[in-house]
Amino acid sequence: MAALVLATGLNILPSAIRTGIIRWSSRMAGTIWHKTNRGTVRRVRHHLQVLFDYEETNTKLESLVHDHLVLSSWNALILNLLPSLHDEHLNRLLQIDGLHHLGELQKQGRAILLLGAHYGAYGYAVAATLSAQGYPTWLAGYGGSHTPPPQTSHLYNKLYWPKVQHLNQRIRMTTITPGGKPQPELVKVLEQKTDIFYLLADQYFIVRPGQDHPAHLVPLRFLDHTVYLDVSGVRLAKQKEAQPLTALPVKDGYHRHVLIEPLEWASDGTATADIAQDLQVYLTRLEQRLLEYPALWRDLRRPDLLPRMGIFES
Repeated sequence: MAALVLATGLNILPSAIRTGIIRWSSRMAGTIWHKTNRGTVRRVRHHLQVLFDYEETNTKLESLVHDHLVLSSWNALILNLLPSLHDEHLNRLLQIDGLHHLGELQKQGRAILLLGAHYGAYGYAVAATLSAQGYPTWLAGYGGSHTPPPQTSHLYNKLYWPKVQHLNQRIRMTTITPGGKPQPELVKVLEQKTDIFYLLADQYFIVRPGQDHPAHLVPLRFLDHTVYLDVSGVRLAKQKEAQPLTALPVKDGYHRHVLIEPLEWASDGTATADIAQDLQVYLTRLEQRLLEYPALWRDLRRPDLLPRMGIFES
């Protein structure tokens, strides 16, 4: 709520000023959140303890909880501001290193698969910044494009989801249907090889003990647990001979630094077992970032995070 109030105030200011004070505003909103919302703080703290083995007495633990809520506030402010920002302001929103990799592949006429994650800056901000810098980008995630993601809160559905829908005017977005037929626009993007296919592939699906998982989901190792990822998006990109890269944030203290790096497929085929190997390489790289600094993991606030990680508590 603090982020929403600040965002309303920021919308009154000129665009150039908004991008300059968003860092200070998000830190203030995150600090208020950390002091007032005990339920969220308790949940984030518990997830850090269970998944990263932090002890209750570890002084770093509370710092990570605070930094995570600052990041969440920053993303909330970005979600509000993106539709009104011009390209010149978007260029200052994020520092994206490794753009030369995209430029070289475009010169070669190659289709590009850029693998992002729910880590650090929202995918909306990354896609908008790339487009503003001359790299037209399609952002693809999981779920329906006209309905909120499953298991989101009433507050999210009422206040944030309309803003996400409004972003369609600024960012080209599409969805992946797990195990379903590829979206025509994605096929077109990969065949024309002019735009970047930016996929947030770290969507962990819940498979309960003793339950058979669908054929389009594969079990993978992540943070010493078994998670299930969908193969559909990566399989489509691989069938179209897209070159894979990752776009993952690195810790810089301000949640603004994203690094693009090449990724080598682990296999040559497109069978489910082949895609599973490729996704494991992607998850291993993401895991390295999480272990370095888990506070940037946006999933830490999800009520269903542990079941998504294969952990079913009483």
